[in-house]
Amino acid sequence: MKPNDVELKLLSEIMTLKDRLSQIRNGAREYDLSQLIRETNLHVFSRIPTLSPVHHLRAHTSKVHDVVWTPSDKFLITVGGEGLIVVWETQSGMINNVLDVSGVQPITAAASDDARKLYCGGLCANVVLFTSQHRPAEDGYSEYETVLVYEHSGQVNCIIRPDESQLLTAATSDGVLLWDAEQVKVVSRFPQKHSTVCCLSLMTTATQGASTFVTGASDGTIRLWDLRQPGTMVSQFESHESDVCCVRPLPNGLNFVSGSEDTAIHLYDLRTDIVLSRFSDPQPPSQMQPPEDEIGQMTTQSDVVTAYQSASVCDIAVSASGRMLISGCKDSGLYYWDLTQQDRCVHRETESGPVIRLAMSNQKHAMAMLTWDAKSRIRIMRPR
Repeated sequence: MKPNDVELKLLSEIMTLKDRLSQIRNGAREYDLSQLIRETNLHVFSRIPTLSPVHHLRAHTSKVHDVVWTPSDKFLITVGGEGLIVVWETQSGMINNVLDVSGVQPITAAASDDARKLYCGGLCANVVLFTSQHRPAEDGYSEYETVLVYEHSGQVNCIIRPDESQLLTAATSDGVLLWDAEQVKVVSRFPQKHSTVCCLSLMTTATQGASTFVTGASDGTIRLWDLRQPGTMVSQFESHESDVCCVRPLPNGLNFVSGSEDTAIHLYDLRTDIVLSRFSDPQPPSQMQPPEDEIGQMTTQSDVVTAYQSASVCDIAVSASGRMLISGCKDSGLYYWDLTQQDRCVHRETESGPVIRLAMSNQKHAMAMLTWDAKSRIRIMRPR
């Protein structure tokens, strides 16, 4: 069967578009970000705004696995290893509610704006929806009841709510699944057969909304997916050398950063598949000041040096402008980065334990920091 003229024309257009895309990618590989920064003569910050704690959140008796802001930033959700989810009021730092989800063996969670709906996932290979049943104040906290169960075939690592009617989850054996949240039905599958999805993030643009997302995997790869094209990967970016621990979008919707066990931060552009810039602090830890813990004891320099040998990037927080990054690492370091200065971090501090989570609020007014000290410490931080 011979192709007709329409098919030949379409094939020709496809080949032309492929050639054009190849030219754009080749041009991007010759792109020198540092040279462009020098040519534009961007203002260099003379003073870096740092953060200080305004609330210390104490309730958990075991390691805390995750901290999540609700969409309005009114509440903060913390997920503890003892099986408790605690809902905090972010303005006062007080507990709003406590939920026992030990049967789920929780690792991560997501919540509605008013925290009346809590989605919890973990080792039990399910995501469970709990809804709040209001009770009078004199009866204590409102009760949460199990309403729906979203079954997976492996450990659940990520839960995101693109909107009120959808749920995006990542599990060890399933890749990424898009759910109809009300019908408890898988709408789309985004398989990742040879690796585990460790993290994911929606990419929101002004024109298309949240139609795409990126995933970071245990094999170091970062992939771009389109919610409108299930099962098909849009693009694969230059890889890290180890597990990808976090991916965070920049406010412009076109760039994102990733952090990895290989201690590096990569800056990407959705329009290319290459690394625009790499950030990894080459300076020895001797220049980092040992912290003083809550009981006044100093962390020894030998402890800092030992931890520095595995300075994996656990999480990244992005500023409102997208120019500043804060990375939290297993070496107990909190690193501040200016994207215009690739050769070094502009400020750093030392915590008394590995910095596991840096959750920037949706309005960029505050950051929740989780560190694994002798006991997990959760603090809400604001600019000094």
